[in-house]
Amino acid sequence: MSQIIRCRQGMWLFLVELDTGFVREVHYGGERVAVAIYSAVRGVDWSTLPATISEVHSGENWCRWFARVDGAPFAWTTEVVADELGFRMTIDGTAERTFQTCRTGLCVLHPLSVCGLEATVRQVDGSEQKYAFPVLVAPHQPFMEMGGLRYRARSGVEVEFGFEGEVFETEDQRNWSDASFKTYCHRLRDGRAYTIEAGQRVRQEVRVRCTGVPEPVEEPAPAEATLPEWSIWLGTAAPEAIDTLHAVGFRCVATDDVSVLAVLRERGLAVDLRLTIGQMEQATPVPPPASGSVLWLVSDRWNADAESAVQRMKQKWEPLGWEIGYSSSANFAELNRSRPPQGVFHWIGTPASPQVHTFDAWSILQNAESFASIGASISAFAGGARTCLGPLRFESRFSGDDPRRDSTLSAAYLLLSLASIALGGFARVMAGTASQVLREGSEVGRVIRDILRIRPCSVRVTRHGALTQVLFAGEQGSCRYVVNPSPEEQDGLQPFAFRRGDS
Repeated sequence: MSQIIRCRQGMWLFLVELDTGFVREVHYGGERVAVAIYSAVRGVDWSTLPATISEVHSGENWCRWFARVDGAPFAWTTEVVADELGFRMTIDGTAERTFQTCRTGLCVLHPLSVCGLEATVRQVDGSEQKYAFPVLVAPHQPFMEMGGLRYRARSGVEVEFGFEGEVFETEDQRNWSDASFKTYCHRLRDGRAYTIEAGQRVRQEVRVRCTGVPEPVEEPAPAEATLPEWSIWLGTAAPEAIDTLHAVGFRCVATDDVSVLAVLRERGLAVDLRLTIGQMEQATPVPPPASGSVLWLVSDRWNADAESAVQRMKQKWEPLGWEIGYSSSANFAELNRSRPPQGVFHWIGTPASPQVHTFDAWSILQNAESFASIGASISAFAGGARTCLGPLRFESRFSGDDPRRDSTLSAAYLLLSLASIALGGFARVMAGTASQVLREGSEVGRVIRDILRIRPCSVRVTRHGALTQVLFAGEQGSCRYVVNPSPEEQDGLQPFAFRRGDS
């Protein structure tokens, strides 16, 4: 478990996570000002280069440490303090030799509670422009050329950010299923990789000032939604495995393997068949194994090639009984930025993973909140098509397999995600894998089996302090889980864990 230093001054409170160098949960009274503020070095391929933290010193209201990056000749000192002037975080480092980077410097993660709030952006030329934090997921940066940002929070507090040492922009991280807006350094339009010269000093600062006293925050009311149809990634053509999935309660599986259709037809299971444009061109049209089967065209750009593939799908596959769907390959960003025409598809979908930008347990569980917004955003341009979230993969597509994929953490993420996906109005979810259900030691498999046992129909989400209760109700009873997404023990529940409660 990562060591956390808690710093407080007056109404300011922030946490420093020493494993990552993240400053987390910056609060002014009851107002959550930032999910996190941190410095990162990104390689030329956008990989986040790990940093080693050392020489940590702290007091009641401040913390200072030294960080060195593995894989880049750069090291820096970070100072964080809260005092009568507000909160500020400063990094100061010098390149030991010339290197290329896609980003080196500070990032601020703003909470989704700012959605819909009017914001005044101070541009780098000193002028001011009025915008708003988007409610639906913005396909491109809502704020650019930033030197500062201010808004009035719903609690009544006036929040003002100042940025120094670089030009900053803000992007909507819900495009990558992160539950935040990120204000980051260096213009993306300047080109992805840029050069930091040997001996060049990098000094950046984020300042936050708050005025006013935040009004007391009430616990959010319980939220209830219909649970979507559940499909699971097959990953195997073994008939005995398919029989087990059917016995557990699955009526639909997901795959990119056309050869498995015959076995599914014998068992009467529907399928989400996900094929790229190239795979679609080579596949021989066959009837679906069962009603409710969806043939998905997987493409990250709507263009002439995608349009041609869809025409073939509608001419050759749809008359056989297939429903036709369109999905991006990895993230919502690609679908959101290159939207297909309305009225063409029965289904519109997107895959997701909590591990695109960050990989720690704290961030993973926070990111489950993003799916409610993603669902509303897809529905806004789907033209009446049904919406699907999936495949939902715990592991990062960059690093491949993750030893935590069957762990309590992964199961807790699945519980929070199912609730958020349902609140997003999705009609179907592809979540989990056959191997997890078949593996007795998998916490994820155990949760999936337990939920399906009651033939679930709805989910109810209730938040009590740091804990979240997720109640599934079905035709054969109910099951309740309590999740602790925080880094500290809550009501006897370990950090980043869950427990099964009485229904």
